[in-house]
Amino acid sequence: MSGRNRNKSELTKRYMLFLLGIFANAIGVALMTKSMLGTGPTACIPFVLSEAQDIVSFGFCTFIFNMLLLLIQILLLRTKFTKQMWLQVPMTFAFSVFLDGAMILLLFVNPHGYAQALLSLMIGCVFRSFGVACQVVADVAMLSTEAFIKAISDTFHFEFSIVKLSADAIMAAAAAIASYLLLGDVVGVREGTLIAVILVGPLSRSFADRLGFIRHYFVTEGDFYYRSKWKPVEGKRLVITVTSESGSGGRIIARILGQKFGIPVYDKELISMIAKEGDFSVDYVTKHNERLYSNPIEAFIMENYKLVSDDMEVYRDLYEAQKATIENLAYDHDCIIVGHCSHFILRDFESAFHVHVTADTEHRITYMENKYNVGFRKALDMIEHQDQDVDVYYRHFTNTDWKAAANYHLCLDSTMFGYEGVADIVEHAVRENYMDISKATVRDVIEKYHLENSK
Repeated sequence: MSGRNRNKSELTKRYMLFLLGIFANAIGVALMTKSMLGTGPTACIPFVLSEAQDIVSFGFCTFIFNMLLLLIQILLLRTKFTKQMWLQVPMTFAFSVFLDGAMILLLFVNPHGYAQALLSLMIGCVFRSFGVACQVVADVAMLSTEAFIKAISDTFHFEFSIVKLSADAIMAAAAAIASYLLLGDVVGVREGTLIAVILVGPLSRSFADRLGFIRHYFVTEGDFYYRSKWKPVEGKRLVITVTSESGSGGRIIARILGQKFGIPVYDKELISMIAKEGDFSVDYVTKHNERLYSNPIEAFIMENYKLVSDDMEVYRDLYEAQKATIENLAYDHDCIIVGHCSHFILRDFESAFHVHVTADTEHRITYMENKYNVGFRKALDMIEHQDQDVDVYYRHFTNTDWKAAANYHLCLDSTMFGYEGVADIVEHAVRENYMDISKATVRDVIEKYHLENSK
């Protein structure tokens, strides 16, 4: 759930949508259950328990079952179990009441024949999917079944999807065993249970995409605010990372910044430090400096033959040594770090400022021609290969596009501003923001700049 502050008006709208989702979810579960082809995997255990006696209802059994899942969450999460998570109690209670109401409301649904039963199941899946989508878009709470799965995923560091499928399978199997032992037959778990598992996920995602426009109506004018994303204060560490396209002058700009701020620059200096950290030879680190493979043949073998996958662990060890070196530098003293995935490694570092430098192709070629004393064709070939090497390296270890502007605080074109110009802009951004900045509401900004007609 979003951690952003929300006012009462927005929360009211979100809770109304969430309750609509719970109601639609209850209708869906009731229709699926009425089909007699099996109910959803999270509902099959409560359904079996309700069928095994005449004292408590399907909804009441659902509430008790979900409270058991809530108790397990508390035991798993302990201090990480937040106050917000207690919302599961009233939300689950509402769902249970709605479920009993839906079962009564749909008493007339009594499918005759397999075709009608299948139709009831399919309509139930649609209602349930719509309900789940409403709950996701509302983003205020989770029902205990989903929260239970997330708690397991977070505690044991398993993928949510794997835990979800495993939990569904276990619940369905437990319901089938309980049904056979208590009723002498298997009820509530049939092909419909599997169909629900297959359909509800994709359908709910589709509904959520189409309901995205509703988020616009949640936010009321002047209620939300922005903050400066980067707010270092006096006494805190200053770290600037510079990532650049080949030939755009990023290394030169980093050195200029180093002189402006009087702090060390780590570029090729990192190679020996990484080698020492990971117990590699300097030659090996140099050969694989922001390069995953040494040559096209190695790249082909590594990407296509799993039998050499153990060798990939060496690259992972190299990256981990690089990561540890950069983190140690950032926590030890003010500095400027060039490349080496530094902007990704320090993405959560409180006062790191991430800069990306680009330039047009003509400028980059001229830079390479002069630096390496090569011709036009060779310079262009070097640019293409170096950028490709960096791209493969970043995607492998960070799963990100290293050129994506969203990964940086400032993206600048050295062709437009020149090396000194880029350094001046970065210096200005750093010095102007080297203080705490109070939050500014959207309404404050509108009033300050007389933007009433621009909203």
